[in-house]
Amino acid sequence: MNSPYFSIIVPTYNRAGFIYKTIQSVLVQKFENFEVIVVDDGSTDNTSEIIQTIRDSRVQYYKKRNEERAAARNYGIAKARGEYVNFLDSDDLVLPHHLLTAFNFIQKNKPEVFHLGYKFKDDDTGKERWPKKIVDINDQILRGNLLSCNGVFIRREIALQNRFNQTRVLSSLEDWELWIRLAARFKFMHNPEVTSLVVNHDARSVLSGDTEKIKSKVETFAKIVESDSENQRAFGSHLRQTYASVFTYAALHLAMAHASRKEVFQYLWRGIKLNPAEIFKKRFLVIVKLAMGL
Repeated sequence: MNSPYFSIIVPTYNRAGFIYKTIQSVLVQKFENFEVIVVDDGSTDNTSEIIQTIRDSRVQYYKKRNEERAAARNYGIAKARGEYVNFLDSDDLVLPHHLLTAFNFIQKNKPEVFHLGYKFKDDDTGKERWPKKIVDINDQILRGNLLSCNGVFIRREIALQNRFNQTRVLSSLEDWELWIRLAARFKFMHNPEVTSLVVNHDARSVLSGDTEKIKSKVETFAKIVESDSENQRAFGSHLRQTYASVFTYAALHLAMAHASRKEVFQYLWRGIKLNPAEIFKKRFLVIVKLAMGL
């Protein structure tokens, strides 16, 4: 059997209402040398029945016990045979030129890891909007996660050596942690051409009302990033921007979870002390308004 050029890894959990459309968006790619690895992370809905209706030998389906997205993506990486791995969330869509654009970029630039452009799409209205402009990932990734998993391509051997951190409490920040780790080791290239859509819908929310989980998540993230010697070597004191960003992220999520003002402002102040530029982010005003009940 000839090896595919791309391995598209689709972690899923109870997304039966979306996953068929997601996989079909891959199967109509102009570049056809790929495999789709669907990793079902313990779904309790009819995801398996939906997948069985897809008659295409390029689609592989694996079901495992629930361990969150990082573990599901790592499981897919272990199964991958392609030259490059790409990740696709099971409620998002890739456009028909997604893989062809990636292939052409690879032929021209020979990247170890790179990212393609994306847009957000509202599932109800169909309206699309642009994310923050990407200029230099190796610099910008320290100040916040501006990447979409759908746009990230990693050479397979590198992905095998740099997997997602499976610490469960880290869930929803595990991708940002990996992008920082990769940026410390490689030139993280970018092609701004839009090739995928991040679909926003009511069931997508990553908000948690558990304030202790929010605090544990950001503290764990900061410790993991800080403990990586390559991060320290590559970025040094610039990592203060990362810690500042994740602490104001905590303040925002604590405010949305109706935590006490004291808790919210403690994290907000920790972020501002590390990087005063956090004041100029839109996030700062939102945090203050939520915390003050305005």
